[in-house]
Amino acid sequence: MRCASRAVTASSVLIVFLLLCSSAALAQAKPLREINTSYPLGGSTSFFWVAYRSGSFEKRGLKLNPVYIRGSVTAIQSLLARELSIQMEAGPAGVRAWARGVKEIVLIGAVGNKLDYVLVAKPSIRKAEDLKGKKIGVSQIGASSDFIARYAAQQLGLNPDKDVAILATGGMGQRWAALTGGHIDATVAQPPYTLLARKEGYPVLLDISKQDFQYPISAVFTTRSFIKAEPETVMNFMRGLADGMDFYRDEKNKDRVIKFLGEYYRSNAVDELEETRRSYSQLTPGLPVITPKSIENVIKNEKDLAAMQLNPQEVLDLSFLQKLEEERKTRGR
Repeated sequence: MRCASRAVTASSVLIVFLLLCSSAALAQAKPLREINTSYPLGGSTSFFWVAYRSGSFEKRGLKLNPVYIRGSVTAIQSLLARELSIQMEAGPAGVRAWARGVKEIVLIGAVGNKLDYVLVAKPSIRKAEDLKGKKIGVSQIGASSDFIARYAAQQLGLNPDKDVAILATGGMGQRWAALTGGHIDATVAQPPYTLLARKEGYPVLLDISKQDFQYPISAVFTTRSFIKAEPETVMNFMRGLADGMDFYRDEKNKDRVIKFLGEYYRSNAVDELEETRRSYSQLTPGLPVITPKSIENVIKNEKDLAAMQLNPQEVLDLSFLQKLEEERKTRGR
């Protein structure tokens, strides 16, 4: 009887084991949720690209189809048309769209929640007074770089409307060419152009990245309808993004991160890619944080928005970020 009892017990254990294995296999076989995402080309947005290339989203059950879209208006239109589910985009663009009636849009996080620029000038300009009457290049009038240039001028004690001329010069590469070619006298720059400025002896008149000024340089956008339809997909995106940010900053991943950044920027200049990796590893916190204060700063620094008496909380959904923070505390991270 004892032998029979043992045999039954062994069989029961085997059945439970097989059931557990079967459940695990089914879980692993569950297809990835495929979603379309978009991103711009920018320093802090490189966190998103590294998260994508490192497999951080796939580990969270998502298969991303990332699409580069130049221009925030086009990107937001694609999101609202449901061609995209989630996107990375300049936070101010989303705030403007929401303020003008696009209440469907919502910001849930950011990979850049503070200014990451320096104001760099040609070698003959060494101090603020030397910048008076000179030309500062920005990407477009009304763009984030325009706001940042005006903010920098004010920080230097200059009136951006009277003491300097702010000109639309194009993207960062075009602005750098305009600066080195003598067509403008200064511009606002992000890594890796900070390295180029140091190499060429172009003085940094103001390092805005060292100031505690919250501003959503690169935010995570989605729509209220997508959140309602697929909250777990949105949560998994935030988890994958946070995991990718950890991967980015971990020194043991340095070589792989530089490889991924080379793909992102289409560059093989290792020193410039390392400048980007090092700078953003120091600049950005461990989570895709966005704050009401950063939205408030967007609103109060744009004249048309400041007059609307907007509530920064209304364009935000911080529930996913809060849940992410709680999960990480539970895991001791």
